[in-house]
This record gives sequence, C-alpha cells and structure tokens, in this order.
Amino acid sequence: MSASVSQNLLSILKFAVFFMIAQFVNNVISNTDHHLHSFFLCRKCGREIVQVSNVINVPSDMAISKRNDSLGPADRVMVQLFKNPQGAMFEVITTKEANVFRASEQVSGDTWWPGYNWIILGCPQCHQHVGWEYIPQNKNSDAKSFFGLVLSNLLYENEADELIVLPKSYQS
Repeated sequence: MSASVSQNLLSILKFAVFFMIAQFVNNVISNTDHHLHSFFLCRKCGREIVQVSNVINVPSDMAISKRNDSLGPADRVMVQLFKNPQGAMFEVITTKEANVFRASEQVSGDTWWPGYNWIILGCPQCHQHVGWEYIPQNKNSDAKSFFGLVLSNLLYENEADELIVLPKSYQS
C-alpha cells in the first residue's frame, strides 16, 4: 500500500473518530438540556404549564397523605392528597413558577397552606382548572408565593407524544 493511500485512510479514520465523539457529546448535551427544559402540559389541550425544573416540595400539615414519586425525569416529587370542603379530592404537586391564568380573586379561607391566600388557576389556552396559586398573607415575611398544581390535570410531555394518534385517513 502506498504512503498516500495510508495517509488517506488515516485521515478518514481520524475524521470518523472525531465525528463519533462529536455526536456523542451532542447527544449528552441535548439530553441534559431536554431534561432542564421538559414540561408538564395541560392534559386537556397540551399547552405547556410548568417546566419540570420548577417543581419544588412545599409540605402541608393539611394533606391527607404525602408520597414521593418520580414524574417524568423529576425524582422525589412530593405528591400530596387534599380534600376540599365539597369533598373533592386532589393530588397536588408544588412549583415555584407556572404558565397559567388567574381565574379568581384571592381567597383566605379553606386554605391547605395556613398563612397563605389562594387563587384559582386555569390553563391559559383552554381554561381547564390546573390548580391554585398560594400567596403569603403576611407581606413582611420571607415566605414566597408558589403554585399547587393538580396532578391529574397535567401530563408529562414525553407521555403526550405516546398518546398522539394519526387519523385513519393518514395511515397507509
């Protein structure tokens, strides 16, 4: 084999190794980035409601039960079960931010987090009830507002991809 053929093969091999390493690094970065920017969606219309990275655990003594669960890529998410005065039960997760619209004025009674007022929240697209915002009653405290979102009204975006079905007219 001539020297120029050997050099060409070596160049091709170097390129192939470099290309495979670049693809691997890109996949690692993409997977990490996707985890940071993955969303829980409105179960009714699919609108992005909250980034997984915004989930926080805010325990309440008013919860009937509490459990830690894995929801999408989020591990150890506190899911709390509450019962409202009308007897409806809600499994709730808490977040520091959410893409929602406020559907009511602040209410101070019947709160699941004593010391907080609440506002009913809806999906900004379809207006489906998605939870409540909790606002500290004492404006001078270090307490911050947070969101209590109804787990059954949310869907992790990767699970939504599995639910999408093509109409029969598009299937071959």
